[in-house]
Amino acid sequence: MRLLPAVLCLALATTVAACKTWRAPTAPPWILDNMVEIPGGTFAMGSDSRDANENEKPVHSVSVKRFQLDRTEVTVQAFAECVRVGACSEPDAYREERGNFHIFCNWKNPQDRSTHPINCVDFQQATAFCAWANKRLPTEEEWEYAARAGAEGRTYPWGNDKLDQTRLNACGRECPANLVAKGFPRWAPLYEADDGWPETAPAGSFPAGASKHGVLDLLGNVWEWTASAYAAYDGSHAEKKRVLRGGSWGGGEPRTERTSHRFRLVPGSRAQFLGFRCAR
Repeated sequence: MRLLPAVLCLALATTVAACKTWRAPTAPPWILDNMVEIPGGTFAMGSDSRDANENEKPVHSVSVKRFQLDRTEVTVQAFAECVRVGACSEPDAYREERGNFHIFCNWKNPQDRSTHPINCVDFQQATAFCAWANKRLPTEEEWEYAARAGAEGRTYPWGNDKLDQTRLNACGRECPANLVAKGFPRWAPLYEADDGWPETAPAGSFPAGASKHGVLDLLGNVWEWTASAYAAYDGSHAEKKRVLRGGSWGGGEPRTERTSHRFRLVPGSRAQFLGFRCAR
């Protein structure tokens, strides 16, 4: 297993004081500056719509302070820079094995996926990247606020117009056959048209799906880790899991591709659908 410089420092019996002085090189401007300003405000979080899960209820008022959010999901290229300088560990890599999720991983994929979102990463790896970039993971409140345009309460980042192949990378006509070819069950597509990408798409490929403030791919492509631990909105229970938002390229159910939809996994989870973006 590859050791990060801070761990290697201790492994070589260097003094603890010397280890504490080690710092990964600062992230380059193209990583630091890929952000949009989201004004603060109050909004109605959650949903009581027919498509809503119980964990989206009850609808409740939440206030969010001004923050910044990455315009796109973190790409393979950006994550590779963090790995190169030793601030991030390598994500799970592509493996040509039918029926194994690694066949969808973008890291070391034989196709050029440098501009695609990094996937097959867990919560800790996402947190480490954001810290290196002098950022952090967004809370789920911030994520939903940005996606819904605050008090406008949008069902989708672009508004309330229906889901289609021009606005997000989910499971279109191209998706089921690709899943079967790689050893996975076929499932019905979200829309009948082809969105052009049977797996992940390059970050920012769907400008028609942009949020009010210009954030891209908030729905589709990869589920996004947030900083928030999962808890029911009514306070009835909590779990040792982290909340993810936004749906993915494999999304075939309309209810998962909505701004209020919540998903949760244990922090160590890695899969083809999991990625992230940062906030500040």
